[in-house]
Amino acid sequence: MSGTEIILPEIGKNSPRQVWLRDFNVAFIEGDIEKTLQFVAEDVTWELVGEGTIEGREGMRAWLQSMAGKNARRVEFKLFITQGRSAAVNGSYEMESGSKFEFCDIYEFASVSSDSPITDYTSYVVRV
Repeated sequence: MSGTEIILPEIGKNSPRQVWLRDFNVAFIEGDIEKTLQFVAEDVTWELVGEGTIEGREGMRAWLQSMAGKNARRVEFKLFITQGRSAAVNGSYEMESGSKFEFCDIYEFASVSSDSPITDYTSYVVRV
């Protein structure tokens, strides 16, 4: 999704998990499938609330491939919140078509290590 304007909040130097989440989300937005998948566990479960659940890294790869060409014009991240094995990220995005959305993603990680892979991922997306 090159050409997307990405707006990020300031992330503290003492929060490596927030930096890690930033890097995951930027790879996701830019459509870098292989880099995005490096952040998730092989058996990741990704629930798109109201849409369905994607199982495993290969399921996520297929979904990401199906989204190729559907580009965001602008993405704004508002908060990166981390606590132990959990984290949340929220913000908004506008597609090239002009459609606008607000989102909140909830993450669970394999461990408290800042580079631990995502094992469970829940996405709430609302059209505004």
